[in-house]
Amino acid sequence: MIVLITPTGARQSQFSLCSSLMKRQTYTGNVLWIIVDDAIPITTNEVTAGFREGWEIQKVHPRPQWLQGQNTQGRNMSAGLNFLTEHYNLADVECVFIIEDDDYYRPIYLERMMVNLKIFSAIGEKMTIYYNVTWRKYITNANTIHASLFQTAFTTELIPLMLRCHKHKFIDAEFWKLATNKYLFKENDLAIGMKGMPGRAGIGAGHGRLMNMNPDNDMKHLKKLIGGDAELYKKYYRTNGNTRYDILNKKKH
Repeated sequence: MIVLITPTGARQSQFSLCSSLMKRQTYTGNVLWIIVDDAIPITTNEVTAGFREGWEIQKVHPRPQWLQGQNTQGRNMSAGLNFLTEHYNLADVECVFIIEDDDYYRPIYLERMMVNLKIFSAIGEKMTIYYNVTWRKYITNANTIHASLFQTAFTTELIPLMLRCHKHKFIDAEFWKLATNKYLFKENDLAIGMKGMPGRAGIGAGHGRLMNMNPDNDMKHLKKLIGGDAELYKKYYRTNGNTRYDILNKKKH
């Protein structure tokens, strides 16, 4: 069995896309998907017990509820990991994935990640691509010594390490700095960091308007990356104004 942990809440558009991308996954083994939603109203009810054959769905609702301006990603991820350790036999778990709600996963993502797992304790894809759907801009990041959190998977022996890292601003960088028996690879961009979706603001700079990224006004680059699935993001384009990320970070300064 593999386990997916998705920290989310107040992100209906993101989660709806995430659920459709998970439904298309070609991985044929058993999957436990732990969905952690800390917002009211709950926006994850569309995924139910009958989501997919061979997939078990569990919901966790941490409290206190998320409030505007808070970053509860680490808390929610830890709530999912703690739920796993408290309710399941870890000997039955081959690998744990952090599946973020707003990122794009190719149908082969889980399958190919498991192929790359081999004898390693932590795996991830480097040189992450960010694509901001609001401003239609993209960049290939130079992360060669760590994988983004949404592209990270690990065996159960590293759960305590991930739990220790959850309060760091950059959870992924801290985890990869401390993890041992790890493997970073590059394979056709199995997942892409999608930024600028509506709803609860993302925390990374890629969500804002000012990050130095390459323009893609006609979406040709996105279509090159993900083909016809680029249409999923067409409606989020805007030509002026600020994102919620921009507004919140302007207030901090």
